[in-house]
Amino acid sequence: MLRPVLVVTVACTVLAGVLPASAQSPPTQLDRIEQKLDTILHRLDQGQPGQAAGTPSPPPSATAGIASAPETLAGGALAIIHAAPATAGAAREIPPDSVGGFIYTGGPLQLADLADHGVRYAGLVGVEWQGWLRAKEAGRYELDVDGSTVSANNFTNSTCVFAGWLEDRAVGVQEATPRSDLARPAAFSLILGAELQPGLYKLRLWATCTPTLGVHNQRISIALLEKTPSDLNLRAVTGEDLVHKQRADHVTGSSRE
Repeated sequence: MLRPVLVVTVACTVLAGVLPASAQSPPTQLDRIEQKLDTILHRLDQGQPGQAAGTPSPPPSATAGIASAPETLAGGALAIIHAAPATAGAAREIPPDSVGGFIYTGGPLQLADLADHGVRYAGLVGVEWQGWLRAKEAGRYELDVDGSTVSANNFTNSTCVFAGWLEDRAVGVQEATPRSDLARPAAFSLILGAELQPGLYKLRLWATCTPTLGVHNQRISIALLEKTPSDLNLRAVTGEDLVHKQRADHVTGSSRE
């Protein structure tokens, strides 16, 4: 529909330059509409500086919302501790209530005894990690929960779950059913992975094992491992790999989010 209008506009402009001023009629409503169309098409042809017309704006980077204030980031992820769900189905969901928390910078965690991290709870727990994953290079990143379960005087029969989210999008859920005999640990390894570009990615992880019915001294140990594109093998995460956001008024080390 626009092309015939443009032809008429050009013809009118040429005639206006040939006819004497006395023979030119005053601009009509059609002339004014054509002039507005010419102006709009001219702007579309020009486009934005440095960007071709019709090219969509680039998506926000993974650091959007936090890169402007890097001084609020500190090493390690926030580990929120929850009571371990009793059934395999419930273990896939993070419980709403917590029993403690601390900053996790790597290393093994004893899910039946976290007193050394300030958590006073009698029983098995699960760990919810919240923070940001630092990706320094492009490629595939893998996060692994490496663990074992054992009982000093009985067998164990647990369901262990590892779930993850990046930028509030689910990465996946992995599940294992390690079974140990008398005082013989049963190992398990649960891995999640994603292709990433360099940047900071909002991260949420959940790991837990269900308690074995009738066993009161079950011990479960887990550690969070990572493999970056340049790593040959999985390794323990550090405060350089995971970061969390501190409040601006943080002073004593006990007020974090």
